[in-house]
Amino acid sequence: MTTGPASSTPANTPRSKWLAALFYGFPMGVVFSVQSGNWILGMSGGLLAGVVLGVLMARFAKGQAKRFVIDRPDFAGEDVTYDGVANHFKGAEGVGGYLWLTTGRLVFRSHKLNIQNHEWAALLPDIVKVEATKTLGLIPNGLQITLTSGETHKFVVNQNLVWQEAIRAALISTHT
Repeated sequence: MTTGPASSTPANTPRSKWLAALFYGFPMGVVFSVQSGNWILGMSGGLLAGVVLGVLMARFAKGQAKRFVIDRPDFAGEDVTYDGVANHFKGAEGVGGYLWLTTGRLVFRSHKLNIQNHEWAALLPDIVKVEATKTLGLIPNGLQITLTSGETHKFVVNQNLVWQEAIRAALISTHT
């Protein structure tokens, strides 16, 4: 089994923690600054809160990745070729969970701390397009899957270009 992003836990890298600190901390710093009337204190507090949130999110993601390695679906007769933590968009909610690419399907299972808990799967022959995208048009971590029915599914994953290539390779191998 080729292990995907879960094994390297990119969410725990120093770079990702600092990006989380800036992504969450800067807006929080602006709000804190406006509320307190002190820009230095507000921005410092916001960035500190962003770092704490980034560390907590990384620990949560690492724990979920370990749980899904143990508590994964039964893929009877299929080999898992790539896997990792992911969010699956259901309406406005980015449902957190885990994504597996097998020799026959792409499967998502949400973790229990979501409003819209669900499982989703698509047979590889039903996938007509795989596209690495940018979440909010900025962050290069999106993955869009288009099915033969015209239905599209959007995910947030670590290493979206690697996911795109892994799925495309799996699609080619199913057609040969």
